[in-house]
Amino acid sequence: MRSLSDSLAKHVASLSQADFDALMDARPDVVEALFGDAPEGAALQAEVGSVVRALSDPEGVFEILLGLSRSELQVLMALHTVAISSLDKRTAQRLGQFRYQAEYELGSAHGSRYWDMLPYYGVRLEADVRVAREMLCGRPETEAASDAAEKFDRIVARLTEVCLVWPEGGTGRLRLHDVLLSRLPDPTQEWRGFDPAPPVLKVARQLPVERVDAEAQAVATAALEGCERLLRQIACEAVPLLKAGGVGVREIKRLVRVCGLDEAAVRFWLTVANDAGLVVCQDGKLLATPEYDQWISAGPHRRYAELFNAWVSLPTSVLGPFAGVDQSGKPPAPLSEAAIDGIGQYVRTAVLEMVTACGPGVVPDPGSLAETVRWRLPLVMQGDDFECDCGEHHGRTSEAQSAAAVTTVLTEGALLGAVALGAAAPLVRIAFDTTPSDDSDVAAAVAAALAATLPDATERVRLQGDMTVVATGLPSAKLAAFFDATADRESAGNATIWRIGDGSVRRWLDAGRSAEDLLAGLAEFCEDTLPQALRYLIEDAARRHGLVDVVAARAVVVAADAQLGAELAVLPALVSLGARKVADTVLVANATQEEVLKVLRFAGYLPSAHKADGSPSGTIVAAPRASPESAFQW
Repeated sequence: MRSLSDSLAKHVASLSQADFDALMDARPDVVEALFGDAPEGAALQAEVGSVVRALSDPEGVFEILLGLSRSELQVLMALHTVAISSLDKRTAQRLGQFRYQAEYELGSAHGSRYWDMLPYYGVRLEADVRVAREMLCGRPETEAASDAAEKFDRIVARLTEVCLVWPEGGTGRLRLHDVLLSRLPDPTQEWRGFDPAPPVLKVARQLPVERVDAEAQAVATAALEGCERLLRQIACEAVPLLKAGGVGVREIKRLVRVCGLDEAAVRFWLTVANDAGLVVCQDGKLLATPEYDQWISAGPHRRYAELFNAWVSLPTSVLGPFAGVDQSGKPPAPLSEAAIDGIGQYVRTAVLEMVTACGPGVVPDPGSLAETVRWRLPLVMQGDDFECDCGEHHGRTSEAQSAAAVTTVLTEGALLGAVALGAAAPLVRIAFDTTPSDDSDVAAAVAAALAATLPDATERVRLQGDMTVVATGLPSAKLAAFFDATADRESAGNATIWRIGDGSVRRWLDAGRSAEDLLAGLAEFCEDTLPQALRYLIEDAARRHGLVDVVAARAVVVAADAQLGAELAVLPALVSLGARKVADTVLVANATQEEVLKVLRFAGYLPSAHKADGSPSGTIVAAPRASPESAFQW
């Protein structure tokens, strides 16, 4: 009697190249196991033994099972029932013993190898397809039974494609994957009525496509700006993590206050940004990564596309409902292990595919959508029943769970601008369109959808008389980098506003830049002629900047002339730092360079900073970043 590995090896070896490619397309877990560490662009080859080991992994089989629809599960259960019924009584008893031990061993380190022991129990599950078809669909004497039988065969072909079942060496029967023994639902009455077609989605309303797209664009623009605001704050100041992992409530509330976002948005963007590799948990802190610096300097379309792709592939739901609750019944801390439910991606994909299938501008009825999700993902939506650490009993029916899951996907999509007014936004309509199309057509469609989702970046600003700079829409990366360096950002949203002042001009000059560069940049980006007051501000700051040099030597103060040196020698703030005059223009102080710079600036001077060798040094503090070698992990 062949083991699972031997049977799979013979089946894989018999596949044509087209069938093998279809298997790889249908089993991303196998592709990851085989080629996850392969360098980009390398030729991909796999031995039969490696493929068999990946196909035998119980975790991969569980993932496939979770994604099966009700009709696919019914076919699988019919095959399973026929296979069990063909066993004699003694073999069936051995099978029961195996199932009990298998469920126990799956929790051990050697659980993944346990299935190869099944042949030693004298058990091999094989099913006669004809018997299973007649049991589920009836005899093909009527048109309805014939149609059901045709759909049954198509589902069997799909199950064969993902290697849950496969032909067993010339016997005319199908071999069932051994892992199915302990993972299929019990064949109760509710599973016995064959449901080959999903419930018909009801339409709540039909909206003009232009209205949906306009709403999606407005939300996506605000979403990208809000996410940038949060990540910019993290890039400047690392966020402390809880000892148990994740971002705590106190830090969430602080980010809400500082960034002007609501709590749901902060939780959402933290999780999406972490999955995109823009932030990472390291050494007890949440830090921006080097990838963040590349992302923030890219154009708005690319930045939004990376966030959208991260959300689509996110292996968990962010705002519920599958992650457990803590002792107080509250959701777990974002980025903690408890916040990972592992099934959010199944629900997100299913819901977005259904919304897309309704058509542009169509808003499906939420109740009907929840019913269809229960048909599409019955194992995910089978409800739960658990007790939290506080001893309080929690339970959720499949109906309540599916309704909550649909609400979660639509809420998250609305935060991102992927769902607008309950209908699919342009990018979702392209990403989840199941109609086969050419890759070049898809690329062009994605580019068009991104253009419809976000307006073109703003390259010019208006300069106001009160020294404020206004950029309507999303500023380009180059424009934003320039004004973030030379002005203080005051507000953002539909328009981004910066204010130029003494402090911001000094910051520009402290970084080693010149007043001429600042004036040239303002002329490049501003539609208006620079007001005379602004020119005076910049030129006066440049004239005063560097008249006093602070040299790092704990510390040496060099004045431009003897009169200024005498003035500084009696300055109370410097005297308190132990400053003493060593020459007409030179003082030394018993304080650090930073302390001397601080008191001089407070006294109204504009000192420049120098290294010990006399070369200028910028005083910009480097923003905290995660180490480049840190690998992103959930």
